[in-house]
Amino acid sequence: MKQIRSVIEFFQNMTQEKMIDICIALAIMIIMTLLSGILSYCIIKIFKWKEKNKKKIKANAFYHPLKAAFIVLGVYLGVIILDLPADAMVFIRKALQITLILIGAKGIANIFEPNSILMRKIQKTNRISGNETLANFIGKIAKVIIYIGAGILILAELDINLNGLITGLGLGSVVIALAAQDVAKNLFGGAAILLDKPFVVGDWIQTTEYEGTVVDITFRSTRLKTTDDTIVTIQNAKLSEETVVNFAKIEKRRYSINLKLPLQTNSETIETILNRLRFVLNHNKDIMKDTITVECNSILTDGINIMIAMYTDIIPYNDFLKFRTNVNETILNVIESEGVRLANPSQDLYVKTVEENKS
Repeated sequence: MKQIRSVIEFFQNMTQEKMIDICIALAIMIIMTLLSGILSYCIIKIFKWKEKNKKKIKANAFYHPLKAAFIVLGVYLGVIILDLPADAMVFIRKALQITLILIGAKGIANIFEPNSILMRKIQKTNRISGNETLANFIGKIAKVIIYIGAGILILAELDINLNGLITGLGLGSVVIALAAQDVAKNLFGGAAILLDKPFVVGDWIQTTEYEGTVVDITFRSTRLKTTDDTIVTIQNAKLSEETVVNFAKIEKRRYSINLKLPLQTNSETIETILNRLRFVLNHNKDIMKDTITVECNSILTDGINIMIAMYTDIIPYNDFLKFRTNVNETILNVIESEGVRLANPSQDLYVKTVEENKS
């Protein structure tokens, strides 16, 4: 508050000389803002002198942070021209230092963005090759460490006693440890998922409760997009302990169905239906040949059971649903064309008459 009052008093005691100083200060700020892009480009060009592509130079991780730093420097130089009171200048210098720390942290963090040169090199290493999710996970950890370091430097600039802060944390360490248990479990669960690679982003998986496409894997959770277009978030600790079926890893899918024909269906009709089903299924381009099974496998009290099974190389779930629909329609057409209707579940009902009760 004292610094703000000093600034207000400065502008209240405005003179012609101070007006000139303000104009000069504004001119310096504007010039530095206009030159920030050129200066940033030149600095990066010094270190990337072989690079001829201007877009790649401007895409460098430090280009935009350098621009921001030059703009902040222009503001600071303008403030120096104004010759503000000493206590106000102390406040401004601290604000400048904190801003430069944040800008520097942002520049270093940009190195670990998914599309940065460093991250592309990391993705090409033997252990991480082809695992974009793990590379992103490493990048996120690195950025968290960078921003924590920046936070510690800012606290030091604000003259906050870190020893006292650490002592205070020590007093509440038991509470923090208990609260951090789930976080630690999820973190290790996420690390296990990324290292073992039971699935990656884009895979279709099935867990104990859910089924869907993996859209993101973070420190603490994995997100699935289900068939009804909803997003389900599952804790990594829970997911690492469950059985997970990854349909993206399979090379073929199996489809089977059991049909019941009425008991009065004669043997010739059944044989005709079996032969026709084998024929039409063998001529379906989506069904893998030599995997088709069409058999009359049992005779039950409520109907004659026909078992049909096959494999297909259609892996995407939505496409597999369409495949099943097509196969089911084909089967129904064959059965209906033979004048046969599927058996309905039946029950025998016994009625005891009044006469029987009397006897």
